[in-house]
Amino acid sequence: MSVSELKLQIINKITTIEDELILEEIYKLVDLESGMDSVYRLTVDERKAIDVGLKDIKENRVYSSEAADNMIKEWLRK
Repeated sequence: MSVSELKLQIINKITTIEDELILEEIYKLVDLESGMDSVYRLTVDERKAIDVGLKDIKENRVYSSEAADNMIKEWLRK
């Protein structure tokens, strides 16, 4: 079976489905797959930020999730 034939069979089957939940799940799957075709290219600034983060990890400049949550809550109070 060719790719074109398979696509047509899938389309035909989908048109018979009445369950909205199933259709939503199919849509999510197809949407996820279509987004995977492109490759995201990091900008120079994004690469630098990642390098800074990796250096922080190597030098043990990290916070636990709990500590980070508390810092964010404190920052939001200001």
